[in-house]
Amino acid sequence: MEFLKNERKQILYSIILGLSGGLVGIALFGLSGYMISLSFFDPPFFVIILIIAVIKLFGMMKGAFKYIERLLSHEATFQLIGRLRLDYFRSTIRTDRNTHSVKFIQRLNQYFEQVENYYIRIIYPYIVAVLISLLLIVLSIYFGPAFAVLAGAIALILLFAIPTIFEGRMAKALEAREATDDVLYGKLYHFIHDYTDLWVTKKADAQRAGLSPELRAIRRNEDRLAAYEAMMQFIAQTIQIAAIVLIIVLTYEDTPLWVPMVMLIALSYFDLIMPVMNPASQYGRVKSAVAELETDIPTSKQRDIGAELTAIRAEGLNFRYPNATLDVLKDISVTFKKGEKHAIIGSSGSGKTTLIERLTHAGPAVTVYSGDSETDYGALAGNASIMPQQLDFYNATVMDNVTLFGHIDRSPEEVAADLEEMGMAYYSPDTPIEFTGRLSGGEQKRLHFIRMLAEDKPWWIMDEPTARLDDSLKQKVWDRILSKPTLIISTHDLSRLESFDFIHYMEQGRIIESGSYEALMKEKGAVHQAVQRFRDYL
Repeated sequence: MEFLKNERKQILYSIILGLSGGLVGIALFGLSGYMISLSFFDPPFFVIILIIAVIKLFGMMKGAFKYIERLLSHEATFQLIGRLRLDYFRSTIRTDRNTHSVKFIQRLNQYFEQVENYYIRIIYPYIVAVLISLLLIVLSIYFGPAFAVLAGAIALILLFAIPTIFEGRMAKALEAREATDDVLYGKLYHFIHDYTDLWVTKKADAQRAGLSPELRAIRRNEDRLAAYEAMMQFIAQTIQIAAIVLIIVLTYEDTPLWVPMVMLIALSYFDLIMPVMNPASQYGRVKSAVAELETDIPTSKQRDIGAELTAIRAEGLNFRYPNATLDVLKDISVTFKKGEKHAIIGSSGSGKTTLIERLTHAGPAVTVYSGDSETDYGALAGNASIMPQQLDFYNATVMDNVTLFGHIDRSPEEVAADLEEMGMAYYSPDTPIEFTGRLSGGEQKRLHFIRMLAEDKPWWIMDEPTARLDDSLKQKVWDRILSKPTLIISTHDLSRLESFDFIHYMEQGRIIESGSYEALMKEKGAVHQAVQRFRDYL
């Protein structure tokens, strides 16, 4: 946890302030109980006023301690999360991880949310609760060994036993929820992407109904988690009641005047540790997310980008999404060679996007070549710029997004010129962007295209490069694309098919036609019909 070094003082101060605030809160309740007991003896009025003044002072101190503790702990947490996020992106941008995957970004955001909870809801409060428990156990020795045993037993049960018992059950429920999320994500992706075709063929309602089992499973998992949380609270509250009864039994006979003070101290202690139990039950799971983000990726695992990429070959490629029942790709065999331009066309849902994804990720049926020999998949990373269907950007400046935080060599002046050419001169290289709320679909396409221009690699592999662009921008983009020597392009825009060396028509996961534009147009098959429909549409 080396990245904590800059926040160590803030974290230490947060724990000290949290401990001080907790002890002041307990003292406040203890004084209230003492005042109740003292009133039995009809004390002087000024003593009551003094105790009330001290209670008010303790209340102000508790609020001040809590406010400053929250300020420091949140500041430290968000600083380290920001640095951890940036370091993680920098270390993974050039590895074998599919950082263009929406699921990858979604899971990463979940990890960072868990890291935030790890420190704000688990680490700081839990350390404070343990320290206060130890101090109260020591203090309870004054009241007698029985009190010390009771305090120790309660602390062990509430802070360790109950969270440990429920940790495994909640972890299984959360894993089941994530597995269901993955299945639902795949179904939703295809439903949204293919909705036009589904609506035309009147299959949209049936496809929508197919989402119901996963939605019901998610509700069941949510209900199970809520039940576990309620059960934890019920057990803890039962223990509290039992502890209060034992306190009364232990003190009523010999020292009845202690009852109000000890009971209020116990209630204050319970209020302090009850919120810690549920987050503590997720400690193991959250710690694994922290470990995932803290793991340094060795240089040996970085892709070897030295080899020249001369060909990509798919041989008998079949692919099925996890938990799906049908293959999305079926027996695809095709070779893409350096210096060739390939267009992949077909209706929505035919498998074009999935084929692009499989070509750009290592798999048993896809081979990359350097010369005449098979080579590591790192050759693709070193030679190909890729535009997937789902684009990823970071909450950073335009310059950081174009250069991937300095991984790509591009000057601010060159980026500014690219922005102007792509009709985005209202942005400067230093403009901060928020991917989730600021960039439109067309802006995402253009900014990713500018990133590809900056990379300047000989191979371009692109999925729908001109989608969501107006006609003038489409022409600019196509002109730049077709100037590249090697292309693999999936597109619905058939206006430039004659510029490609090979065209591959896909239908229901298969390539049903391949060849040159002239040859396929003469055959008057699927490509000819698609071109005619496109021209009629225009």
